Amino acid sequence: MGILDQTSSDQLLESLRDLRLRHFGEVMTQDLLGMTPSEQGLVLKHLCKWAQTERAQRQVQLIATRVRSSRFKRIQTIDMYDFAHSKMTQAIQKNYLALYQSIAPGNYPSAVFTGTAGMGKTHLARSLGYGACQKGISVLFTTAAEMVNQLGHAQKAFNLEAELTRYRKPQVLIIDELGYVQLDAQASNLFFQVISARHDQKLGTIATTNIPFGKFNQIFANDAIAHAIVDRLVNEAEVFYLEGTSYREHQREEKQKTKAK
Repeated sequence: MGILDQTSSDQLLESLRDLRLRHFGEVMTQDLLGMTPSEQGLVLKHLCKWAQTERAQRQVQLIATRVRSSRFKRIQTIDMYDFAHSKMTQAIQKNYLALYQSIAPGNYPSAVFTGTAGMGKTHLARSLGYGACQKGISVLFTTAAEMVNQLGHAQKAFNLEAELTRYRKPQVLIIDELGYVQLDAQASNLFFQVISARHDQKLGTIATTNIPFGKFNQIFANDAIAHAIVDRLVNEAEVFYLEGTSYREHQREEKQKTKAK
């Protein structure tokens, strides 16, 4: 009766567990013990290769599924952002990259990007979301207007709870363009319900806004709900302030330089 190569066997069993083939591993171990060492080595070699290939392909498919369901509208990755654009973007680079690199299952990114239009806030928010997708984390991208409109329609259609769940459930929710529309009392309350539920569940929430926190009462119905939303948004979030020359203008200039070459 042969003696199993423990290292190869353990590696294969780990792959099988990840693939949720626990019983396969149990039967395999018993059968391998009845083989010669050379037979065991051959079987383990090929099974390890096949199992690793299956794991890799499943991971690729999982990431692709996460990206599709995120509804990014446009893929923007960290590699595509030029932090050297301005002193302000250079100043946030270290903290941003630390947040990006900390993304992991159970450690979801929360951030607020605030500042003038055209600074790349949406790009940076999407990049965090895309990075989360790479780790198998569920992400949903939406604008503030789209979210409250969908919630408002669901409330009128007596389907509010299901629509609230849609925004409460993702492990990372990205809310873009907060501040471009004013929200009435009903919309403000619905927005608060989403933010409050996510805060209590310790999920990741990322927002972009062109309005300073002190002026959030211009977005929401009153000071009380504005304060409550800001408090929950920034409680465990990294806040990035972006002011200065337009990043979009910088991108256009870079494209023109490339075309001129």
